[in-house]
Amino acid sequence: MPANQLGRIEHIVALVLENRSFDNLLGWLYDPANQAPFNRTPPSNFEGCYGKNLSNPTPDGPSIAYAKGSDPTAPFPDPGEVFQDVYAQIYGQKEAVAANKVTSLPPQTCNMQGFAYNYAWKNPGNAGNPATIMKGFTPAVVPVLSSLAHYYGVCDHWFASVPSQTLCNRSFLQAGTSSGYVNNDGNDGILFINNTPTIYNVLSDAGKSWKVYCGGWTISSLVLLTQMQVWEFALRSGGYFEHVSDFFADAKKPGGLPAYSFIEPNYIDSVVHGPQNDMHPESHEFQLYGRSNVEQGDKLAYDVYNAVRNSPDWDKILLLILFDEHGGNYDHVCPPTSKDCALAISPDGIVIPPEQPGGTGFAFDRLGVRVPAIVVSAYTAQETILNRTFDHTSLLSSVVNCFGLPAGRLGQRQAKAPDVSEALTLAEPRQDRPAIPLPGAATIGLGRRVAALGAAIAHAQSKPISDLQKKILIGSAKRLGLTDEQQRQIANTSTALEADAELLKFEAQLAMKRVAKKL
Repeated sequence: MPANQLGRIEHIVALVLENRSFDNLLGWLYDPANQAPFNRTPPSNFEGCYGKNLSNPTPDGPSIAYAKGSDPTAPFPDPGEVFQDVYAQIYGQKEAVAANKVTSLPPQTCNMQGFAYNYAWKNPGNAGNPATIMKGFTPAVVPVLSSLAHYYGVCDHWFASVPSQTLCNRSFLQAGTSSGYVNNDGNDGILFINNTPTIYNVLSDAGKSWKVYCGGWTISSLVLLTQMQVWEFALRSGGYFEHVSDFFADAKKPGGLPAYSFIEPNYIDSVVHGPQNDMHPESHEFQLYGRSNVEQGDKLAYDVYNAVRNSPDWDKILLLILFDEHGGNYDHVCPPTSKDCALAISPDGIVIPPEQPGGTGFAFDRLGVRVPAIVVSAYTAQETILNRTFDHTSLLSSVVNCFGLPAGRLGQRQAKAPDVSEALTLAEPRQDRPAIPLPGAATIGLGRRVAALGAAIAHAQSKPISDLQKKILIGSAKRLGLTDEQQRQIANTSTALEADAELLKFEAQLAMKRVAKKL
């Protein structure tokens, strides 16, 4: 294998989106029925869906074949994603199983046959049509991610670190551990919070620069809300937490990007920051900006890629596009366990018993469901496919190895995790410009944009916020030091417009704290 070029990288950029499985977004990447350049039989080493007999049984008996979907707002309603639901999905259970029954490696083997069952059980009645969860998008629906995977590199065995929800998986992306927790509720039953060193602490201690760029309000950053050891940076001068618009400005300047950029999408519809663009499946009927799900996330990927490709530092940048967890969406590849994968180990030996708040007794001896992972760099050849097993700590390993950071501070799993350097094998940087098409969200005409904004204002009083979005609000209140009574009042927030207004106030309070610290 040619020598890799990781040593020529000076800037790593990570964009992490929400709640999509590999099959859901990239399973149909190659198929003779697709439009060019995706209209071909998949490469022999690509673990996709074409040519395979993939299906799930339904509660009524007949099986549903895995098919192609075209609705960018699907699946609706939102699938199950907590630890117990994921167990049911991958082991073929008809409903979620109690946490104290799924704490270790189960006696039965994985079969990935519980997605349709669990979706119908989670959403009873007509809302839970099992066929909804048994569809994946073609490149026509997600043209940007599909094109980047084709023209650069894709990892087809990248797994979430935890077989569960967003916050603990994102903690593995930041700190290499979730300190024994698996669900969003964490140790206080409200919001998971981790208190171990993060990649940002390791970078700072080594004198390396970093920034977290936020698609929405900076106070809503999940890095900031869930990682206690970065909270002090939010009050420091130097702009550690900035808006994604600052990323686009920084990318235009030679050397303008920090060593490590972590980009968070907009998690909540905002009159100020625009539509939710994290790709999280919709939770409610009301949508402030129309079809905002995969189209809007594809648009964000388009903007980030173009900022990187047009940067004067193009040949010094490595861009990784990842997803935190599968979000209950179907995938056909069984997650590895400790029996067959060196990565499926506990990062720190911590197990939270089921009888403790937020505990399940999980030993971290199996990985989560497979998620999309795309590698973009000037040294990545077209149609690079990495079949090695990765998990989220591979992002940390890529940063640690690229910048020569001290080993051993981010857990035992990160110490074993491979980086993505095998995708950087070209001897000379590419100067071509692959044809990355505009996504659907970018081609909306002016009339539809005006109508969408009008609908946003009209429905803002009606659209409820999701459980994760409510946790973002409560976490923001906690981080700002609001009293328990004030936090309880914040917990009563119910609509997107109310959430936007609260976050605006929180952002102002954070700015005041920064000013006060400087005085």
